Amino acid sequence: MKIKHLLSIVLLLFISSTTTQLNAQNYFENDLQINEFSIPSETTIDLRTYEITLDDGIQYDTSLTPKSITQYEAQENAVAFVLNMIAFGVGFGFTDADTLWCMHAEYYLRLALFQNAAFYGAFGLGYSSINGDFLNTNLLDLSLKLLMVSILAKQYQQVRLQYGVFAKYAFGKNKFNDGFKNDLTVLTAGVILGLHILLTTQWSLMVQTNLLTYEEQTIKSEGNETKSDSTIGLINKNNILALSLVYTFGGRNRK
Repeated sequence: MKIKHLLSIVLLLFISSTTTQLNAQNYFENDLQINEFSIPSETTIDLRTYEITLDDGIQYDTSLTPKSITQYEAQENAVAFVLNMIAFGVGFGFTDADTLWCMHAEYYLRLALFQNAAFYGAFGLGYSSINGDFLNTNLLDLSLKLLMVSILAKQYQQVRLQYGVFAKYAFGKNKFNDGFKNDLTVLTAGVILGLHILLTTQWSLMVQTNLLTYEEQTIKSEGNETKSDSTIGLINKNNILALSLVYTFGGRNRK
């Protein structure tokens, strides 16, 4: 009787242990199925819109990135084409008998921003002189420029093309070698062309010249007034080639 009773107890313990192991195995298998994460095999990423599409047809949009490459480039241009800057420099030119030179300072303000270009207005002050064999002319001038500045190539954005129109009012005196003087005022308008070369985040270099210039002079001497006008279309002959060092307020790494 004792042997039979002992065998019954051992059999019951074996059955209970087996049942416990099977339940534990089923629990862990179900838990793994619930928590398992499978990466869909058909996943596409659209770089133009930064949208990720899984094989279930759901689109996921990354809100921390720009919506398109075009908008991203526009944001970069907002950094590259700064809001304001100041330029100061010198210029030289020649005629058949005279030498022209000037000193100038200009303030530039960005008026509009485009994808790969910006539109600027500039207000300038200058002092110019014409030195000849018989006559010296000295003038103070006020100028206004409207310029479009555009990137020549996306691979080399440090060099920009700038072009536009300008108007200038100058006043001063003609001084002859025999001591005679008269008052002179000059109104000038024309087309300007140049390059803007970025050197650092805050400094750059401008090279500008006039492609076409219309000039009207008024000479006053001893109560008499004489007017004359001329049109000039030669680069660096009767037109000044100007070099300017440009300082950018706040650098180019801020909007």
